Amino acid sequence: MEEKVAARVLTKYLKKGNMARCLRDILPSSGLSKEQREEIAGIVHDVVRWKRLYEHIIDSRGLEHSPETYVKLAQNGSQADASSYPFEYRYSCSSYVANVLKDHGEWAEFLNETPPTTLCVNFNKSTIDDVMSILQQETLPAERSLLTTAILTSSISKYSKVIQQRFAHVQDESSQLVSLLTASLGESIIDYCAGNGGKSLAIASITRNGKKLHAYEMNAAKRTTLKRRCSEYNANVTVEDNPSEKKYDVVLVDAPCTGLGVARRNPEAKYVEGPSDLPQTQVSILKQAAGNVNAGGVLFYAVCTMTPEETTQVIQAFVKKNGFTLSPFDDLPHKEFLLKNKYGAFTTLPRGDLFFLSVLKKEQ
Repeated sequence: MEEKVAARVLTKYLKKGNMARCLRDILPSSGLSKEQREEIAGIVHDVVRWKRLYEHIIDSRGLEHSPETYVKLAQNGSQADASSYPFEYRYSCSSYVANVLKDHGEWAEFLNETPPTTLCVNFNKSTIDDVMSILQQETLPAERSLLTTAILTSSISKYSKVIQQRFAHVQDESSQLVSLLTASLGESIIDYCAGNGGKSLAIASITRNGKKLHAYEMNAAKRTTLKRRCSEYNANVTVEDNPSEKKYDVVLVDAPCTGLGVARRNPEAKYVEGPSDLPQTQVSILKQAAGNVNAGGVLFYAVCTMTPEETTQVIQAFVKKNGFTLSPFDDLPHKEFLLKNKYGAFTTLPRGDLFFLSVLKKEQ
């Protein structure tokens, strides 16, 4: 049964792309148990994660290009024999991504791992001990993270009481690290590209609602979700309906990007052919957000990717003309999880996604 439903999902994916949407369109109405749905999602993730490699295997062996063939290759662990293949097949990525990763074999290996599901504990409604206890009562895995805010578990935990009662939300460790660093940088904060609010919720939790926290999201539907979630999680966040004209100690810009650093969760990111116009968008957002930074305040740039065009080159282009200087990470908490370079740092949490971060200080 699981193989047949996985093949249905893949039939749709191979025609239309967007793995997450294909899973959402088929699994909830499949009549299967939570455990069966998670098993199918795992098969689909494996196929998408290794799609470029599987295509190469199918072509070289003269196999049929069918969803059923992809499922069999995934179930047989065909990627285990790929060590002698060219880089883009061995790590199943586009030639562009292979070029980005060619000097970082450890990143290429990491992006093909199956990640844990990570929870961010909501300290405004619960404690880490209580969340751990509930998960254990539900016979769900629960492992303390290297961060005091996070618990490592499995994907089935998204059905847990701790999620239903808003005692925690699903959020990767590295995203929580961004929130921890943001909270340490000043007293008034705006989450400038807040999306559905994951980092806003984390900052409100970390600070026990002790900071002046604002958030803005240009997409109206996401902004509605953001407001609802802040209310449900007892997060004291002022959600701005329009771009703010106020000044803040810290402006967090978690900018749109290729998402290569979260390819463990969204393996489609490994097949991008380039950054498109994202670097121009990122510089433009930084320029807009710069107007909201107090004199002596901080503009904090974060992207979940490693492409040079979206990381070091964006910061290099921005600092040349905008009255900001690069600030070292020396005085920040958790700097042991940062690999510093001239323009910022890459996150190095052993179980977390790969982010690039840069702290930019506004001149007095």
